[in-house]
Amino acid sequence: MITLYDIPSNVPGRAWSLFMWRIRLSLSYKSIPYKTQWLESPEIAPTLKSLNIPPTKYYEDGTPMYSVPAILDVDDETGETRVALAESYDIAKYLDEAYPLTPKLFPTDKAEVERLEKFVKQEFLAIWPPSFYLKVCKMMLPRFNPGSQDPFSKSCAKDFLRGYGKERLEDIPLSEEEAKDGWRKVQDGFVTLEGKLKGSDEKKQWLLGSEISFADLVIGAFLVSIRVVFGEESDEWKDVVAWNGGRWGRFIATLDESCRSTAVDQVE
Repeated sequence: MITLYDIPSNVPGRAWSLFMWRIRLSLSYKSIPYKTQWLESPEIAPTLKSLNIPPTKYYEDGTPMYSVPAILDVDDETGETRVALAESYDIAKYLDEAYPLTPKLFPTDKAEVERLEKFVKQEFLAIWPPSFYLKVCKMMLPRFNPGSQDPFSKSCAKDFLRGYGKERLEDIPLSEEEAKDGWRKVQDGFVTLEGKLKGSDEKKQWLLGSEISFADLVIGAFLVSIRVVFGEESDEWKDVVAWNGGRWGRFIATLDESCRSTAVDQVE
């Protein structure tokens, strides 16, 4: 069985990360059973090292970065480890290879695979303004257990918020006007995103056409993350589901059907 490693928070269901939800949705879409092992931030590196799960990247100073999502897939009958792996894209590729009788996350056409990879690794994250990531990180910081807060603060500042040049998340300023401007740019990002999808959602068409791919689960994971971080009754979530003529409300509803539900009560 697959063990999925995640970091707990106090959002509904405890899972919040858009990267983590990529794998939760992938496993649900494929109907692959799994269990969650929750790790506090200081436990992540030593636990993954002990399981021979490689780092996902290296900081500029050469320090390895160990992060979740990560999986350990063990054969229930033999106890043999099939794979020990981190990084959502690589995990998704493995799920297609190791579970060939389940719905595919990646197309067979080479050009479409290249397009999907470019979208996931470059285009998608570039759509959203840094101030949005900063706001989400600041919202999440107090929602972790105490032992995880300081490592999360330093990791955010050192990794994808490194452009601010600070050592801790708390040292990065975010004015109310910057937050509002960031949210307006998020709306612009959804306009850009809609332009990348083929066809209309009434026809249930997705990034690469009529079939769901990992790229669509990446979009869905982002939507689920917004929903759990801001709250289903928040003005922000109500904005998102109404934007683009209600496209994203319909998108997540259709994904609910395809993945047996994106609801937080699906989290173990």
